[in-house]
Amino acid sequence: MLIPSDVKKTFAGMYARAFCHATEDIDKVRLALTNVVGDTDVRTSRTEGHHGNPILILDASVASMDEIAAFFEKLNAADIERLRESLESRMDDGCNLFMRVDKQAALNEDVVLAAGEDVISIRIKVVAYPSRRDIALGSVVEFLDGERSRRTNQR
Repeated sequence: MLIPSDVKKTFAGMYARAFCHATEDIDKVRLALTNVVGDTDVRTSRTEGHHGNPILILDASVASMDEIAAFFEKLNAADIERLRESLESRMDDGCNLFMRVDKQAALNEDVVLAAGEDVISIRIKVVAYPSRRDIALGSVVEFLDGERSRRTNQR
């Protein structure tokens, strides 16, 4: 896969997390996570819920620009637009971009933004020099506008 130069200059890494409750199959949750972030190591840790129920936490870190580019490729045009419109609320002062994708859809290799509880949480580190939120926001706006334009030109 050819890595667009705007991915390299915009993002530094991606981190994903999913929770696996006692009623869920860990292999399916792991598959959903890797369907989102690509072929990477998934670490598992254990905790328990408020009522003592076991919860597994699956974490994956992605440094590969190929995988980050592939993640954005998996998002549909409507979700790229939703990201663009809600960007202010998705960026923190540490230049991290946050989003949530539907865990059930991801199991079927469909990466879509979600607002519910059954999600895979994504944090993407944005490159900004100096490291300021306004600069990071500008970089992501430029990237998303480029994605929108590229997809329009592919039709």
